[in-house]
Amino acid sequence: MSLMRFSMRHGRTLDEARAQLEATILQVQSKFGPLVQRVEWNAARDQVRLDAVGGQLDLRVDAHELHLEADIPLVSRLLGQPLIAGLKGLLEQTFQKKLQ
Repeated sequence: MSLMRFSMRHGRTLDEARAQLEATILQVQSKFGPLVQRVEWNAARDQVRLDAVGGQLDLRVDAHELHLEADIPLVSRLLGQPLIAGLKGLLEQTFQKKLQ
């Protein structure tokens, strides 16, 4: 497996960050629907796991940052790369709107 990590400061309250994470996941499901096989949230809705074609993505927000970890086998990178690139772009766009 190949583990990739990405973190960024979100500049929001934790409740706002949770709401933005949920909105982003809905966009991902809409845009990359066939690649997303399962979405599983924790009880606090500040962490989500996406099982996708070719790997697994874990996202979470804390009081200061948004964290993304993607575990994708080397063989599946070609399938998973568009999803990760799209998700990273959506996260940057969604979470940094307030910062600009």
